[in-house]
Amino acid sequence: MKRISFLALIIVTLVSLTGCDAPCTEEVLQDKLQEVSEKMQDIVESGDMGKLMSIAAYSQKLNKLRDVNKDNLEPACEAVDELMAELDDL
Repeated sequence: MKRISFLALIIVTLVSLTGCDAPCTEEVLQDKLQEVSEKMQDIVESGDMGKLMSIAAYSQKLNKLRDVNKDNLEPACEAVDELMAELDDL
């Protein structure tokens, strides 16, 4: 559960970022992070231990996003897209 709390902290941090004119705006990033959060919550609620163990690796990937460049959100959007694809494969 500590990892889920950490994930929530990362999401809140990223949601608070301001966007610029890049194709990946703050709103787009917020929507993507909300979808990741919902998918991870579904995994937690499923109780599937194999999937729960996989969440640790995803939390580490999200941890890398905390230093995102506020003037260029595109790398953050790409990382979240990759994470969503991996979650879909679970």
